[in-house]
Amino acid sequence: MKKLLMICLWALVSSAQAQFSISGKVINEQKEPLPGANVFISSLELGAVASTDGTFQLPSVPKGSLILEVSFIGYQTQRKTIELSENLQLNFTLVESAMLSEAVMVRAIRADKLAPITQKTIENQELNEVFNGQDGAFVLETLAPSIQANSESGTRFTNYGTMRMRGIDQRRINITLNGVPLNDMIDQGVFFSNFTDFTNSVESIQVQRGVGTSTNGTASYAGSISYESVRLNVDAPETTVSLLGGSFNTWQGSAEVKTGLLPNKMAFYSRVSMTTSDGFRDHSGTDSYSFFFSGGYFGDKDIIRFTGFNGRTKNQLSYVPVPISLARENPRTNLNFRDDRDDFGQSFAQVEHIRTVSKNTTLTSSIYYGGAGGDFPFGFVDGEQFVQINYPLFNNHYGVMSYLQHANNTWDVSTGIHAYTFRRRNIEQLVPNFATPYYEDSSVKDEFSAFAKASYTHSNWMFFGDLQARFVNLQLTPDTQFLGEERTIPLYSWQFLNPKVGLTYQINPLQNVYGSFGRTGREPNRSDFLGGVQINAGNIDFLQDQNNVRAEFVNNYEFGYRIATARTNAQVNFFYMDFENEIAPIGAFVDQFFIQLFANQEDSYRRGVEFDWSSKLSDKWRLLGNATYMRSVISRYQPEGSAEVFNNIRTPFSPDVFVNARLQYSPLKRLQVEFHTRYVGDSFTELTNNPDFVLPAYWVNNLRLSTKIGKHYSFEVEVNNLFNELYFTDGAPVGNELSVFAQAPRHFFGRFTAKF
Repeated sequence: MKKLLMICLWALVSSAQAQFSISGKVINEQKEPLPGANVFISSLELGAVASTDGTFQLPSVPKGSLILEVSFIGYQTQRKTIELSENLQLNFTLVESAMLSEAVMVRAIRADKLAPITQKTIENQELNEVFNGQDGAFVLETLAPSIQANSESGTRFTNYGTMRMRGIDQRRINITLNGVPLNDMIDQGVFFSNFTDFTNSVESIQVQRGVGTSTNGTASYAGSISYESVRLNVDAPETTVSLLGGSFNTWQGSAEVKTGLLPNKMAFYSRVSMTTSDGFRDHSGTDSYSFFFSGGYFGDKDIIRFTGFNGRTKNQLSYVPVPISLARENPRTNLNFRDDRDDFGQSFAQVEHIRTVSKNTTLTSSIYYGGAGGDFPFGFVDGEQFVQINYPLFNNHYGVMSYLQHANNTWDVSTGIHAYTFRRRNIEQLVPNFATPYYEDSSVKDEFSAFAKASYTHSNWMFFGDLQARFVNLQLTPDTQFLGEERTIPLYSWQFLNPKVGLTYQINPLQNVYGSFGRTGREPNRSDFLGGVQINAGNIDFLQDQNNVRAEFVNNYEFGYRIATARTNAQVNFFYMDFENEIAPIGAFVDQFFIQLFANQEDSYRRGVEFDWSSKLSDKWRLLGNATYMRSVISRYQPEGSAEVFNNIRTPFSPDVFVNARLQYSPLKRLQVEFHTRYVGDSFTELTNNPDFVLPAYWVNNLRLSTKIGKHYSFEVEVNNLFNELYFTDGAPVGNELSVFAQAPRHFFGRFTAKF
């Protein structure tokens, strides 16, 4: 462990000596400077941002042939090939683009690379280095600090999975696609299982840890993840076919087509994917498909784009954790019944319009729809009889949003509004008599939010401010026939004012430091109120007062240092999250679907340090990775009905240490070998910090080989859990013993891709 941490620290500060510098100025055709323009050498992962007078500097650039790329939103990208053998000064005059950039669509809710926000933007090239068909949560776990993913089936590819950021569950992570919320607004979670192979249709991802910038949908309480769908306006048409196979009878096939920009200024993209697997754990298989489509018109002043997907999955359920003694004896054990199989679908549709209002101003507007529904059975033995209850649900989500953005040499200002209505039906019915539900309730959640944010750049300083207001209503309507009496639940209503301020100081073109403060509030979700899956006689009185489960708040402080040289890109940041009324897991759970129960804790905090680095050791060797050390504490906990008080206890499911390290070796231009090691520290699973209920630390290693065959073909093979460790990524206290989710032993996957 100490060696790994030393590697992290060494990679952060190490940088090989280079010989020359490249400097210059970026202006437009009117000779005006373009502050914020990006100057980038992709082969070295080295970049700089033009200052307020348009000047830039890239020191310590190694000798050789290089391609310099200069870009700025609203202007045509310039690329220049140079042969560097001495200090060089280059000036660039960018020409206004006849067409808008699709990147404008996510710019309003993302942070600029110099903004005082703890962030990481993952571009398509970096995604492709680690993506091999796996669930989206496991892609993020590899590429961004402080993220931990779990798979119920024991593999990284199929069935249901979850993730946490800084130890906080995914219902407190805001997740969007092109600015549209992907979270289920009632439960507030995201289920990547519903749209398999989603990452294949992603252009870029920005992960913000902590409160971050204003966004749409659920609160960015732990952080936010902003997905940008694949861009349509590409230079040439492209067709890609990918086939994957591997352990546990896993197969995945996908095909996609990009037309590029057609003569009529239209462009289209579509992808279809199918996945099937038996899963590692007994009867934890998956059969799923997804379809993704996007099409757009690219005019001189307007972009109109449609984006949509549809996915369906049939999973053999495996959400019940297994006593650790049994899991060690037989890691494949699944305590769900073999006939517990869900059948669930999810759809998404968005129409976007971008309008160039003036030279420096754009207006972006969207309407969207999200739908989801399907069956969730739960089986149990009643005496000598097997009983199965189906818990279907159906969601309909409608929304609109609009942003106005203005940028000039010193100011970058955005303002926006977002409104939605989310409608849910929850049903219960005995199997196989699906036609006669004995229970049905409904929920309606409405939200309106507005934000304004601005950054001002002066000399080497950037000042940032952001203010968001959220107004949320939730109406729960019980099944009065099931209750046996006429009862109503009052309208729940919350109002949140979420401020963020910060500043960045650019030490030189390669280094900057930043600090920020942000505050946000989050409303409880459905299960926080119900303490179960239905509204019944046991909780109807509790539901009369929304303050029985209070909204939670976090005051978030972030301080960081960033450096980008010819050899090393790195960031180190310190965070402190001070919580008020945190809704924390208490260890108890609901039998149906094993839903964790949560309760307000008056005073708690999380603090720590995060590292993120990419270091080019030589022409053939690279070291990449991230690491976190943090401490999560709840000041005081008193179990309900008990006189015993526990002070300064560790928050459940919050390991102190995360380490990801990836060592890449490229002996040939078309061949790369990567060794990936991941360590996660131990964590408690309940609030009394009983040592019998500690989820053990684990250290797992993977090996990946990728090669390009000719111009059109590539092949990757991945061996996961190389040293065949038995490890557990999630669990819960059940009775007198810790219960866990065992992950797969050594296994492999191979993928062949043809691209034309």
